[in-house]
Amino acid sequence: MQTMPLNSPPKPPNPPVKPVGFFSRGQLAAVLAALVLVALLAFGSQAWESFAGGPVRSTAQFSEHVMATRQAGEDVYDQLSPMPLNQAYAEKQGSTSCVDDLGFDGTGVTRDEPIYTWELDFASRRDYLAAVVHLKAGWSEEGRTVKDIPAPAEGERGHGLPGVSTTDEHGTELALRPDYFTGEPVIRAEGTCMRYHNEYGYDYDEDGEAGW
Repeated sequence: MQTMPLNSPPKPPNPPVKPVGFFSRGQLAAVLAALVLVALLAFGSQAWESFAGGPVRSTAQFSEHVMATRQAGEDVYDQLSPMPLNQAYAEKQGSTSCVDDLGFDGTGVTRDEPIYTWELDFASRRDYLAAVVHLKAGWSEEGRTVKDIPAPAEGERGHGLPGVSTTDEHGTELALRPDYFTGEPVIRAEGTCMRYHNEYGYDYDEDGEAGW
């Protein structure tokens, strides 16, 4: 008669059953790594585009950008109170900062930054200062962020004439201030730098004269 040993070894536990329909740790790690890689590629693409100067627009879009910049300056003129004595006309300015120094722009792609100024002739220094105060109040009521421009120091052009500036919803920088070179009061509208396909040799400097 055979007998079982008193201290028989325990039976090995059953192997864990893999749940059906769930990722294993390795699969989950691979999925997460792929998602991180996609996010990094998207971020890198956006960062590179921004570093290169933004997306490339069409000539028509750049033309609209030019007109919007000019119109923004004209709107500032209409807000002035008291009004200048002269009928102001838009003068186109060149940009030294909107350039492709690193060669990002390929064939047929160019960039430019529309800038306009309007020379103003106020009846007196007091009228100019009143216009600055009135314009600042109007912009503040519209909910815009307004910045004070300190008056040039003694001995500089425009001495004692402070200015005011803001940025509109299109990114156009607007200012009422003494001119950098003459010291005379001006409205300045500076649009953002834009890359665009130069489809037919468009140049905003040759796009006719802008007036009121």
